[in-house]
This record gives sequence, C-alpha cells and structure tokens, in this order.
Amino acid sequence: MNRKIKVKKLDKKSKGKTIFISDIHGNAKSYNKLLEICRFDIHKDRLILLGDLLEKGPQNLELLHQIMNQVKEGDVHCLMGNCDFTVKNAFLSYRLDFLKKILTVRKHSLLHEMAKQINLTFHENTEMESFCQQLRYHFYEEMSFCNDLPHIIETEDFICTHAGIQSETFYGDDFRIPMTTPFFFHTEQKFTKKVICGHMPVTEYQKHIAHFDPIYDVSKNIYCIDGGNVVKEGGQLNALIFEGNKIYTKRTDNLPEAIVQHDVDKDNAIPMFVTWNHGEIEILQTRNDQSYVYSPYLKRSFWVDRFFIEKRNGKYYASDYTNYKIPLKQGDRVKIVKTYGNKAQIKKDGVLGWTYKENVKECI
Repeated sequence: MNRKIKVKKLDKKSKGKTIFISDIHGNAKSYNKLLEICRFDIHKDRLILLGDLLEKGPQNLELLHQIMNQVKEGDVHCLMGNCDFTVKNAFLSYRLDFLKKILTVRKHSLLHEMAKQINLTFHENTEMESFCQQLRYHFYEEMSFCNDLPHIIETEDFICTHAGIQSETFYGDDFRIPMTTPFFFHTEQKFTKKVICGHMPVTEYQKHIAHFDPIYDVSKNIYCIDGGNVVKEGGQLNALIFEGNKIYTKRTDNLPEAIVQHDVDKDNAIPMFVTWNHGEIEILQTRNDQSYVYSPYLKRSFWVDRFFIEKRNGKYYASDYTNYKIPLKQGDRVKIVKTYGNKAQIKKDGVLGWTYKENVKECI
C-alpha cells in the first residue's frame, strides 16, 4: 500500500464564507442542522470537512451520498480521518482481521449499513474477503470516493488536517501522521498559516471548565474544532467560519432542551474537569453515593458521584466528570446531558456543568 501523504491544494477563496466542520461521524441530522445554522450556500461558500465523516453515528450511507453530491455540485472538499479509513480497509482488503474486530464491536458503521441494504449478514464467522468483495461490487462508487480522499488540504491561508502534521514544511512520510497524531494542540510548533484540525475533542485539552466550542492558540496559530459529536454524551458538532475579516463559530447537538426555573448563584468551589484520556483515579474513601478520589493528572483529591466512576482493565476512571456548578438565571435555556440522583449534568452555551434537577424543567 502507498503510505505517502496525499495533499490537495486549493486556490484562495475570494467571495463567500469558508466553513470548516470536523468529525461528523455519520450524524446526518446534526450535519444538516449545522449547515442551516451556518446559512451555507453551496453556490457561494466553500465547505471543508476535516475527516471522520463516517462511523459511530447512525446515518452513514445517507450522509456519504449527500456529501458526494455536494462535492460534485459545489466548492466542497473532504479529508480522510482515521475512522473513514475503515472503508479503505474494505476497499483494498487490507488488514481484514483488524477490520473484522472493529465491525464486531462497532454497532454503527457504513459497512454495516451497506451490508444490510444488500441483505448481507455480518457475524463472527464471516469470511472477510468475500464480504468485502460483495460490498465493492454493490458500492464501488461510494467506497472509491472514500478511498481517494486526501490527507491534507492546503490553501494560501490554511493547512487542513484531520489530526496533525509533522511540520509546516514537511507534513510527514506516512499517512498515519495526519490521521492519528494525538494531542496536536499541545505541539510546541508555531505556524505562519492557520492550521485547522479535528480528531481530538476539545474537552480533552481542558482541566477546569469544560467547553465544547472550537479552541484557538494564537501563539501557535492552531484551531482545534472537534466538539465531541457522537463520541461524547455532551458533544456537539462545530463549525469554524471565516467570512471576510470575521471569524466566528456555530454549534449544534441533539440534546434535550430545558428551561431554568430559578436563579443559581456562582459556586466558590475551584472548578475542575476530568478528561477521558487522563481520567484515571484512585479511590480513597466511599460513602453513600459518592467516593473521595485522587487524580494523578490533576494532582487533586475530590468527592465524585459514583455514577461517573467506571472500571476499565482493572483501573478506575471518572471520565467527563465536572464539579462546575453553572450559574443560571431564570428563563435561561440549557441542554440536559444526563441525570443522576437529584442532579443533572447540563450544558449552557457549549459549557459543561451541573445543577440540581429542581432548577430545570425539560421542554416538551
């Protein structure tokens, strides 16, 4: 297999908006809702999708057909993300044992949807070469489109990558770099062009107050825009928009909405947030529905509702827990992420926190 990084170069956009969206993950509903919020005009605007178009969400084939039509009709361009590579595995019959493991545990996949449409059954004893051959026969155009996606999109002003690049002058010598580089926002590199990436949900870079909106490091000139859509319970699909001299963002999610019933004052507790990648904890004490734990990453001990504690490979984690009690005003609209005991984890203007359930009333 050719492992060179494929770069697509675009001319500078002179009119209309340039919209960047990342990590749609087969969520056609949120994608279309976000395009509407952005007032996307396919005849005027440029749309760049930063990879992970597919997998994990429920509407992969529908979304892929829509994006393929948009690419034909307008100034629309896509990158290949690590999740999209699943299609390349099947298209080239590459690492089929690995592909089989993925499809066995992944409930929502483009390949599952394709197989269902042609009454092809996948199970633990499926012969993968024959399975992939059938998919290629019936969905050659769709699989070829995914297989041919570039790894980098470059313009006069931007470098677009799913996960990261080795440097501004040398993107890397293997396609794994732009598709899988972890924690690229923490790189020490500084760039002259604006570098825009997805792959890692922005909340994974936060320790205090977690928010899902795009983040920007002015010293490095890096934008990270993955809002954790589909992969995070409180996640959202983000758009980063450049229009003339304006830069702004839009967001959407499918979470239920609630109205705040009472004012809630600011809490004096020092806020914190426990990420997925650094969520390991040590349980020091347990009482009722809470445990007193220590986080080596945060270097901090705190009480956490046991609802958030899970065991993975013999270790304990408190991923996506926050003690941030969001200040609220009566009449505010918030999103309900989940409820536990007499509390609710909520999101307000893209910020994650909690409140007592009595303070909010879900909209019907």
